[in-house]
Amino acid sequence: MRKFSLVAALAVAIATLTGGSSFASEPRAIPPDMIGMILTPSGFDGKIYESGQVDIGAKGWFADWGNKLVLLQRGGFAIKEQFAQNDPNNDKDHEDHRCIVGPKREPMSLDVRLLFAMPDHTKPAGREAILRMGILGKPVRAKDEQFGGDRVLVLDAASVYFQQVQQQVRGKIRDICLSYASVDAVFDAIAKNGTPEGFTDKMKMMIGTVLAENNSPLFLVTAIASNVKPDPSVISAIASAQAADKLTDAMLKIDAFIKADPTGQRAFIYKLMMMQAMTAKAGGSSTFFMTDVGVPNGTPVPVR
Repeated sequence: MRKFSLVAALAVAIATLTGGSSFASEPRAIPPDMIGMILTPSGFDGKIYESGQVDIGAKGWFADWGNKLVLLQRGGFAIKEQFAQNDPNNDKDHEDHRCIVGPKREPMSLDVRLLFAMPDHTKPAGREAILRMGILGKPVRAKDEQFGGDRVLVLDAASVYFQQVQQQVRGKIRDICLSYASVDAVFDAIAKNGTPEGFTDKMKMMIGTVLAENNSPLFLVTAIASNVKPDPSVISAIASAQAADKLTDAMLKIDAFIKADPTGQRAFIYKLMMMQAMTAKAGGSSTFFMTDVGVPNGTPVPVR
């Protein structure tokens, strides 16, 4: 009888040493605004855990192995892709990251705000997407005072975007900018937002295509372009072109007005007005020779 007791005790000891995690529990909390996944030494267990508590099991005696709890936010998240002259968050960045527009290569600053929704983990496709986020993302160790210590990891959903599709999205945004003839054309497209020709609408369609082509688990809610600012040289060129157009239009109207007067009085008055303007511009120090206002040629008219 004593021999049997020793054998039983030895069996219990061996079982405890080799399978300790089966005989002990280590509960961890899942906050209300998060869901959880258990990462085993051989990968995720395939389940999505709701808020509450979950037993991740004790560590094994060999090599300190054990399950880990990966926490993931429930709500959506926003990303701002910025195309500025340099990175405002990096003092050492002196590169020009602005979008280039049209064949004239006009530089343009631009912010594109992306809003993503999390997959619905209660549906099979959503659960699969969440598990893929766990594989594609970059979970980091939770702070010691949060969520139960070193056996809990926190996965920022935005890290999936940065790891998987950010470079493709930025490249496609640059392609859209380049497809417009000029910055003026971009502003015309912004005015059409809400239609298939809208600048923002093209951004949204393009980003959705990138996500689909990369089989991304992210769900795009919307994309909004803002803070569109062309280079000062581009603004100056646009203003000059608009001023030239206005001047040409004014000259045509004046010409038609003068030609409509057979007496020549309008032309005479217009010449006097131009002479007055030139005199004011010259500061009263010039002499003009009038050759076609009814006075003998060569007679100087002093400016006083």
